[in-house]
Amino acid sequence: MLTFPIERSGVRPLSNLLGILSGLTRERVALVTGNAGRVFENDKRVRFSGVDHAAGSNAVSRILHNVVTQIRVTRRIAEQNGTDTWIFFFGGEVLVLPMAAARLLGKKVVMALPGHTATMMAPAGDRLLLPARILTGMTCRLCDRILLYSPALVEHWGLECYREKIAIAHEHLLDFEAFRVEVPLNERPVTVGYIGRLAEEKGVWNFVRALPRIAAGRWDVHVLIGGDGPLLPEIREFVRDSGLSDRVTFAGWIPHEDLPCRLNGLRLLVLPSYTEGLPNIMLEAMACGTPVLATPVGAVPDFVRDGETGFILASNTPEGIAASVLAVLDRPDLGSVALAAREYVREEITCERATAQFAAVIDGLGG
Repeated sequence: MLTFPIERSGVRPLSNLLGILSGLTRERVALVTGNAGRVFENDKRVRFSGVDHAAGSNAVSRILHNVVTQIRVTRRIAEQNGTDTWIFFFGGEVLVLPMAAARLLGKKVVMALPGHTATMMAPAGDRLLLPARILTGMTCRLCDRILLYSPALVEHWGLECYREKIAIAHEHLLDFEAFRVEVPLNERPVTVGYIGRLAEEKGVWNFVRALPRIAAGRWDVHVLIGGDGPLLPEIREFVRDSGLSDRVTFAGWIPHEDLPCRLNGLRLLVLPSYTEGLPNIMLEAMACGTPVLATPVGAVPDFVRDGETGFILASNTPEGIAASVLAVLDRPDLGSVALAAREYVREEITCERATAQFAAVIDGLGG
């Protein structure tokens, strides 16, 4: 398995997938990754090869750094003996040089897409959007299989012409002993939370711009913002200039082991993303009995049935977010929706199901 060098948010999903793959082979899994992925260097499940990546400060340096990283990843693939199948995970859809090398070496290639780089770049108007789309088209043609979290992502990510290659599988696993209801919903403070990357594609800027309306609509609402990212300085400035500093808490990066406590302190979690795969934080919130208000993107509608297991955010404009948050907080059935969501996610997210999905994909590749 290989990834583009990952951020901290990628460590948990990558660990989950390693656990699944380790159960399907007697050998250690070859792993090529870097940056935050170096936490796996001494993991007994893997044969680790490290490649780090430094992001460039402008379009030209970003391209050059990307090419250098791809060359280094390609070398790691060539050095691995006895590997028949490569699974390209985080950022794999832009790793055209490593994928071409794997195919030239006669390897099977599976591209598992937890996200879609080009779609994530679009909301910010990234100058490298077109190159990302071109690279993604090339890797979609090169690979043997494309794994998505939901059939809805085929159209959402513009993958219609690759339908014959697409299978549905996910690596999501939950520890239901850790992620559980510790504080009943009606005993929690009226705290609305956003936990995730502070970046344009997550819709977090619209959420922050909705806060003055939310605060005006309810005097008792407080807000938790967890995570880090490029928009953090602007968000802090907006909150301060809006006079909301006493009602907004910035938690920074939240370690995974601390998430259950944080989620049990929320009355509502808001995910106003422009694009998603299957967000871990959504599933973890549902397991903790925390209602979720989310845009209907990616695999979100597979788990959030509006008014039954959560709430669909029809518009992620600041006005739309504010109106939806205030309406959901006033619902008398909020507690029953939260409990239904917890039961649903317990039924759907199982190690057995995830392992069977990946086993079917790998077996289907043949010799």
